[in-house]
Amino acid sequence: MRFVKSWLVPAVLLSALTGCGYSGPPEGVGTPRTEGGTAPPPVTGNSKAPGADPRELELEEMRSWSAQQLQPAVPGQFAGSTSSNTTVSFGFAAQPGSYDVHFTCDGPADTQLSLASDAGAEVLAPVQVPCDGHVFKTQVALAAQGVEFIMSPGEGAEGRYAFRLVPARQQVPATLLQSGGQKAIVHSGQWSAPRVPARLSGTLGNDGAGCVVLQAEGGDDYTLIFPEGTRFDGETLVMPAGPPLSAGSRVSVGGSRVASNESLSMCLNYSRLLSVETAAMLP
Repeated sequence: MRFVKSWLVPAVLLSALTGCGYSGPPEGVGTPRTEGGTAPPPVTGNSKAPGADPRELELEEMRSWSAQQLQPAVPGQFAGSTSSNTTVSFGFAAQPGSYDVHFTCDGPADTQLSLASDAGAEVLAPVQVPCDGHVFKTQVALAAQGVEFIMSPGEGAEGRYAFRLVPARQQVPATLLQSGGQKAIVHSGQWSAPRVPARLSGTLGNDGAGCVVLQAEGGDDYTLIFPEGTRFDGETLVMPAGPPLSAGSRVSVGGSRVASNESLSMCLNYSRLLSVETAAMLP
């Protein structure tokens, strides 16, 4: 299904028209889109003044409703709201990683909700969410930057929606190995957080805290989380399977991107994590 970009959300308020969607400014970069229809014009004037545009009063009511639905606000969240009586989508420029999805709706009996990447790949399969005042929650993993919420109200009823992405803050069961000035994070139990498969090549090194990192060919550095059973042999890191690893080695590693995790703040970069499953030396 193709959605035509209708407008960017400015700081000025937008009014709601039948068959169109609107949104208040989100936390994070968001873009509302509707299937068909024309973007409503901006509203001007003072809603408290005599003869104020009733559309502005309606929009103020919508903003007040959406502000109450998903409280309290969470640091790092991408939040938005919109209203429509037809299929509408709303995009966020969220980085790859694991996120909690919070969604609630009002108006129709239920709404079909799905999430897709900017390239159209399925992130969350369509699910019917009852519009009964409760907040629907699930978890998704983004493999690339950018995601769209896609909402279709039941029976063409006018629906209003409040939604957000919250970076997953799950604790990763891990232990810290140390040898001299080197440190390595090693899994120490089962964990069920969504993972984004990844394969990266680069050079092994250490951050300012001594943690083993991969300086990827793309320019980013990743703090590595090694399989359970990994150990140090002097300055060399030995995984249960694979070649011994040491600073300066050029390697190709396969595994999964892991969401930012403050429980691993013993390393400087705990916002860009890679769980290593396999490693191979490069020439």
